[in-house]
Amino acid sequence: AAADLLRAVAQAERFEAALLECRKSLKVCEASPGEGAEKPSTPVRSSLLAPGALEAPEWPENYADLLRFPFGIADMKTLKEVARELWSPSGSAADLLDEVSERGFRQHRGMRCTSEMVGVHPIGGVGTRWSAQLWADAQDWCLANSGCTGIMLYVGSNSMHCNFWCGRPQFCSDSMQPDTTAGVEESGDWNLWVKEPTE
Repeated sequence: AAADLLRAVAQAERFEAALLECRKSLKVCEASPGEGAEKPSTPVRSSLLAPGALEAPEWPENYADLLRFPFGIADMKTLKEVARELWSPSGSAADLLDEVSERGFRQHRGMRCTSEMVGVHPIGGVGTRWSAQLWADAQDWCLANSGCTGIMLYVGSNSMHCNFWCGRPQFCSDSMQPDTTAGVEESGDWNLWVKEPTE
């Protein structure tokens, strides 16, 4: 009786496998744009499968390992903070604490000029890391151009905006009086550095 039971189970497994193969072939036929366009043995595209379909392939071995954060980090917020530190080992423009830079630019936190030189980005670029050298180059460029009156540096926390602006200073073209808000506007994501008049 046990042998008969084992034979019956084995036969049921063969029938189930054959049924699954038939279902796969049927899906292929239904998905084919024309007769004979695909062979019955062609695997069903995952985009044609409904969630939980029997034909869905098994997950690759150790697939879940790919979904783990590096360094044993458990949450996305901490991972972003670590990534920001790795991406900006020299800090950011927000770390500049001087009231007046060595090259004579006075800092006004939380401000932008209203005379942005639109489309003028001679220093840095999209995806460029912030560095002391980039800051020095931006000041040198502004000092060498009589039409430049100040520099705006992005200090916000938005990752996408930082990718575009943390390493790409913006420049101003008109005179400004930040103390009286002439030529400037408030912005929590930017710090303004105004070129000090030379004697």
